[in-house]
Amino acid sequence: MSNRIWIELDKPKSEEHAQKQCELANKMLVKLGITTMHFWAGKRGYNITTDSAGSFLECSDRGHWFNLDHIAQ
Repeated sequence: MSNRIWIELDKPKSEEHAQKQCELANKMLVKLGITTMHFWAGKRGYNITTDSAGSFLECSDRGHWFNLDHIAQ
């Protein structure tokens, strides 16, 4: 079992609001040392790029689980 932390973005009120939420979350991810993953706003909600190759997931519940064991190193 891994140690995890959930990061969830607010429900977007507008396209601008969604973009701002992603910008703030991405700044936080960089401060945590996560440089290959980032949130971005899509047509149907939030998405997250999961690796440097550009793979991504749709965040159907506006968030993503992150591995604390990796972040805490």
